[in-house]
Amino acid sequence: MSVLKIKVGQEVPPIQITRWADMLENEVLSVPSGVRPIKMCNSDGTGSPLVKIDKFGADVIRFPAGQGVMNHTHEGAHILFAIKGTGFVEYDGVDYALEPGVCYLVPSMVDHAIKATTELILIAVGNDHRALDSVERMEPVYHNKK
Repeated sequence: MSVLKIKVGQEVPPIQITRWADMLENEVLSVPSGVRPIKMCNSDGTGSPLVKIDKFGADVIRFPAGQGVMNHTHEGAHILFAIKGTGFVEYDGVDYALEPGVCYLVPSMVDHAIKATTELILIAVGNDHRALDSVERMEPVYHNKK
């Protein structure tokens, strides 16, 4: 396990807190719909950064119905939490349903894609994290369709 070691006299980094949903009555979360402020590079998605420290970070990502992100790879693993809507993640040639209450661990450098069937909102948490609009966030993978 990796532990952040703070030396005597070293300043502790401030805690980062970001609200990504609102709590309604009966402890129901309300996740805002619609376009997010940052257009993702190599993707139909838009997003909002949540938190980041060193190379570890998290974003809220939104794909409109019928859109997504093509097959790609990237350094670092990430966990995808589906928080609103439906879609699928294509992983090793197999489609897996994305829906609220489900999360996926995608290892580093594994070819995968995401497609939304309805508006789809995810939280992506990853190591070797890159900015949403960075060309270094992902490397497109082109397959020859016969």
